[in-house]
Amino acid sequence: MDASRSQAVTDLSREDLIRVVGMFLGDVLTHYGIWFTETVHHHGIETAVRLEKEVLDRYFPAALARLAPHFGIELDGRIPRALKSKSREDLLLLAGDIAKTWLTGDGLWFQAVEGSVDMTAAKVVNDMCWSHFARMEAFKIRNFLGADLGEGLQALEKCLKLRIYTTINAHSSSWDEDGSLLFSMTECRVQSARRRKELDDYPCKSAGMTEYTEFSKEIDSRIRTECVWCPPDRVPDEQFCMWRFRID
Repeated sequence: MDASRSQAVTDLSREDLIRVVGMFLGDVLTHYGIWFTETVHHHGIETAVRLEKEVLDRYFPAALARLAPHFGIELDGRIPRALKSKSREDLLLLAGDIAKTWLTGDGLWFQAVEGSVDMTAAKVVNDMCWSHFARMEAFKIRNFLGADLGEGLQALEKCLKLRIYTTINAHSSSWDEDGSLLFSMTECRVQSARRRKELDDYPCKSAGMTEYTEFSKEIDSRIRTECVWCPPDRVPDEQFCMWRFRID
């Protein structure tokens, strides 16, 4: 943009207005996330998740009604007609693409912090992000499954299968003779990409320990988490990580 020109929105060219639209959409997402993060910080994750549901139930229809016409999106009630008409198979593909989009953002943030500071700083931020995200995700999945979820390790097994990354990473669960639950990632998009590039596995054990501990505790506070193996540990060829959950 030419610095000599007026910077008022009403004076911008068509090309610059397109850029501003993109910037404003980013502002919407960022500001929404900041509200959630600060509510967690000041009032706790349970309150934040409850309030976020209240906000989203009111905010999503209003935002969709206002913005949908600009993108040629026809609504059927509160739902885009194109979404409502999709088959079950198409919805599964969409869920997978949303999960991949989420993972891309996670990776790009890590690379940005690593490039600006260093790997250690990126891992610290990464671990904290996973701590907050895992707790939020656990609350949302628990509420989604409702009263029939139950408690204990059986409830945890159900919730683990509904996490966003299990949509795109193959996984398995089994029960040990001592009654503990074993959960394994048999495919990991991040580590698989690194192996294709002949890079060492990313040492994600600290993030995983934080993530699985926080997630399982929000399903049932009695659950204890143990890492069986996760990079930088030596991991069997057919797996990427394994976690054990037990109730003391």
